[in-house]
Amino acid sequence: MLVLSANTITVVSVAKERVRGQYATSKQPYWKVGTIDKKLSSACQRGEFRQRKYLVYSIGFDGGRGRGITGIAQKHWNLIDKKGLAKANLTYHFFNQGYSNCKVYVSITPVRNRRN
Repeated sequence: MLVLSANTITVVSVAKERVRGQYATSKQPYWKVGTIDKKLSSACQRGEFRQRKYLVYSIGFDGGRGRGITGIAQKHWNLIDKKGLAKANLTYHFFNQGYSNCKVYVSITPVRNRRN
């Protein structure tokens, strides 16, 4: 039996709002953020490839399936890369950093539109 209280409703409504450092939200499953990289995921599980500051910038996935949060890092920003595995022009998305099932998804860094 599910019992809703005022506290539960407050938590749910707050969870739907963007949190500090959240770059975006998506209805897609978190694993669609990029291509999983098994080598980087293994390095993350060992603590050799990870975000310097945990979830300083993130994407919240709040669709019907694949809910979660991925932290964001790039080669020269917010990344600890003890083995030199990172490459330029790629963005790394961390799911479950700090756990033995950490997964790293890789995507091409979008080019910024520069206004003159």
